[in-house]
Amino acid sequence: MTERYSGNMTSSLSFLICGLEHSGTTMVSDLLREHPDVDSGFECGVLLCSQPSDFLNYEPFCNHMVVGWGITQGEFADACQAQSFEEFYRRLFGYSSLVREKSAQQIFDKTPRYITDLGRVQQRCQKPIIAVIKDPRSLALSDFKRSKLPLERIDEWYEAWKEPKMAYMRSAYLGYQYAWKDDQCFVVRLEDICFDARNTVAAIYDFVGLDFKTEYLRLRGKRFNNTVGSSISVGACMQFLEDLPSEILERICSDFAEFDRWFFPF
Repeated sequence: MTERYSGNMTSSLSFLICGLEHSGTTMVSDLLREHPDVDSGFECGVLLCSQPSDFLNYEPFCNHMVVGWGITQGEFADACQAQSFEEFYRRLFGYSSLVREKSAQQIFDKTPRYITDLGRVQQRCQKPIIAVIKDPRSLALSDFKRSKLPLERIDEWYEAWKEPKMAYMRSAYLGYQYAWKDDQCFVVRLEDICFDARNTVAAIYDFVGLDFKTEYLRLRGKRFNNTVGSSISVGACMQFLEDLPSEILERICSDFAEFDRWFFPF
C-alpha cells in the first residue's frame, strides 16, 4: 500500500555533492555528516530527470533509494508524485528513517553523476553544489582495483578502459568547468583534503554555511564502507605513485592531457 504524504515534513534540500565516481564524494559526505545537524542517504539522482515522476523508473538510481534512504517502496513512489523537486525532497527527507534517527536539519543529496549535467541540475535545485575532483592517475588506480585483474594484465586493461573512460570524463569535465566559473559551486580536490585537511574541510563547511570543528575530521560516524579507515589519509590520493607502473602513468598523462586542470602537481 502506498504511503500518503502527511503534510508535516518540513526539511528541505540544503546542498548537493557531486563529482566523477571514485573521486572522494563519499569521503566529503562522511566529513559533512560528522556535523550533528547534517545527514543524507547514500545517493539519489532525481535531478537527472526533468520532473520527479520520471525518477520512479530511472535506473539504476531508483533501485537504490529504498535501502539508501531507509524508506519503503510506497514512500518512494509517493515522493515521486510530488509536483516539484523541492516537494520531492521534503517528502523523501520526511519519510527517511535515517534522517529521522539523527533529527537532521541540514540534509544533502550526494550523487556523483550530477557532474555530467551540472547546469541543468543547478537550474532544478538552486542550491550550493560541491564538486569533488581527483587526479586522473588516481582514478585509473581506483578503476583498475575494481577490475580485480592481476597487475601483469594492466596493459590489456588500460587499452579497454581508456576510450570509454575518456568519453565519460569529457562530459564530467564540462561539469567541472561550469563549476569553476559559478559562485554557487565549489570545486574541492581530494588531494587538498588529504594534504591540507583542516583548512580544506573548514572551507567546505563555510561554503554550505556550517560551523566547523576540528573534531569533525575524525570520521567517527561513517555509514557506508566506501571511505577506508577512520581518518583522512595522504595515501588516499598518492597510492597510484606506488601501485601503477611508470609507463601507465606516462600514458595517462599523455592520453588525458586535454583535462589539464584535472591533474594535481605531485
